[in-house]
Amino acid sequence: MAKRKANTRNSLKQKRQTERARAVRMKQIRVIGIVVIVLLTFGGIVAWRNVGRVPVDEVVAATLPNLEGPADAPVKIVEFGDFGCPSCRAWHSAGIKTQLQAAYGDQISFEFRHFPVITAQSPKAAEAGQCAAEQGAFWQYHDYIYEQTPQNALSVSQLKSYAAAIGLNQESFDSCLDSGKYRDYVARDQRAAVDAGARGTPSFFVNGQAAFPSYEGMTGAIEQALAN
Repeated sequence: MAKRKANTRNSLKQKRQTERARAVRMKQIRVIGIVVIVLLTFGGIVAWRNVGRVPVDEVVAATLPNLEGPADAPVKIVEFGDFGCPSCRAWHSAGIKTQLQAAYGDQISFEFRHFPVITAQSPKAAEAGQCAAEQGAFWQYHDYIYEQTPQNALSVSQLKSYAAAIGLNQESFDSCLDSGKYRDYVARDQRAAVDAGARGTPSFFVNGQAAFPSYEGMTGAIEQALAN
């Protein structure tokens, strides 16, 4: 009789242990299932966001530099700038670039590259500049923002209105800007600015060497580059 009771207790104990083990396994399966669903959902969102996106290397290869002056000029001046930067606007308004072009002619070229770090809207404004560049109007768009618009008026609707103001194909511009086609391109420019040693906007480099943005600073750097 006592042996039968002991066997019954052991049987009940084993049954409870088996049920607990089954419950633990079911909980693990549910957790794994939830994790898999989350990962698949996240992956689907990322894939959806990147549908139609062109790899940045292809965009870079297909994009001409925002260049004024001969591509083979002996002195190449690169500005890392930001459409939301008041100092960039002031430098443009001072007419230093025009003065340097008048003084050195085909000996120099200017290239504008994006360093959109001043405002939250700056990266999208940089993309807008590249959408204008698709229609051969980067510098026209660049000048319009710095000369004709209020500081930091860079909402998407405003960026689109500037394209209309300079006579761009509105449908093409809007489609380009909405697509985010140049988002990675702009981010790549920003990384290049940091790698080059740019710590603010505007930052200028003359044949790869940092230059002070005053007229005297720029002419000194140009003369040194020409001497070399």
